[in-house]
Amino acid sequence: MRRAHVVIAGAGYAGLAAYLALRPRLDRGLIDLTVVSAADAHLLLPELPLYLAGQESERDIRLRLGHLIRPPARLHQARILQVRTQPPALVVQGAVDPWRADGLVLALGSIPDDFGVPGVRAHATVIGRWDDARDLRRRLLATLASRHGGRVAIVGGGFTGVEIAAELADTHRVAGRIVLIAPHLLAGLPDRVGQTARAALERLGVELLLGARAAAVRADGVVLADGRHVSCTTTIWAAGVRASPVLADSHLAVNRRGQAEVDATLRLAPCVYACGDCAAVKDPRTGQPLAPTAQAALQQGPAAAANLLREFEGAQRQPLRMRNLGFLISLGRGQAVGSVLGHTVDGGDVATLKRLIETYHAFQIGGLHALGSRLLRSTGARR
Repeated sequence: MRRAHVVIAGAGYAGLAAYLALRPRLDRGLIDLTVVSAADAHLLLPELPLYLAGQESERDIRLRLGHLIRPPARLHQARILQVRTQPPALVVQGAVDPWRADGLVLALGSIPDDFGVPGVRAHATVIGRWDDARDLRRRLLATLASRHGGRVAIVGGGFTGVEIAAELADTHRVAGRIVLIAPHLLAGLPDRVGQTARAALERLGVELLLGARAAAVRADGVVLADGRHVSCTTTIWAAGVRASPVLADSHLAVNRRGQAEVDATLRLAPCVYACGDCAAVKDPRTGQPLAPTAQAALQQGPAAAANLLREFEGAQRQPLRMRNLGFLISLGRGQAVGSVLGHTVDGGDVATLKRLIETYHAFQIGGLHALGSRLLRSTGARR
């Protein structure tokens, strides 16, 4: 009997979690499995602020896919151009014909959203691509190491913008040279979280321009909607993300953020499932859209894989059951704030907990290879 061939599109948190969930079936010879990714490594995005501040190296936040995806699974590095659902297939750059599959797990991730603001692509560094992050780190370290260097403007008051501002300010102690521009700080979160974050950023010397919106980005700074000009030498765009454009380009049903419309079981079409940042998933308890976080992706990937297998077997698919344990936001070394099981928490112990969670997430998708390298680094640091 021919084995079902499953193709996972994408190797972010959701894609790798789906791969690990399918691995036991693969090892028993019950399915064939291919992972398609344009990148050759998985980027631990929650740890990017530490990398940009110079606290972590490339090997700390990038896990080579060749170390993670092992035979008999196949890893194919290529850009995905289009998704087809009848029958399930991917159009892949460099391939003459579409790659057909018995089942697809779409974990295509997200891209930065410039919201149509002029000059973002030309004059700002958007958070997302590895090559951009590596170049940005070099420029930031050179700028902030100089006593007469320029200013850094960060556009975006969400998790990423706040953490980058905090880590840069705390590591380099450059009061007045980092400015955060955003309509709101950590919008939608409990007031105490936002207040704690604001106080921490102000303590670190970050200039906060709240209630402000970027109308344009220029080589010499950011133009605000009210006409003010914020002078800076480096602009970091961390204002938000939208789903991979591959979904809309494939004429699939998507929401205003470009995410694939899926049902409660993460099914998009027969034997096609979507998960992670590229899927419009609602919290079954509240009915509200789930935020694009590593925590959500790590639960959605296995759920999508399990329901695909159930569909192969003619069994009843199961709705996603999310376990939302909360969130934590780093505010510099030894400081963090967040919510755990509905309770707002902050302080040094919370910062330690955040680092432990990041290590656990790395272990979840990188296994002992990722955990071992972190333990070696930790041991070296103590020496």
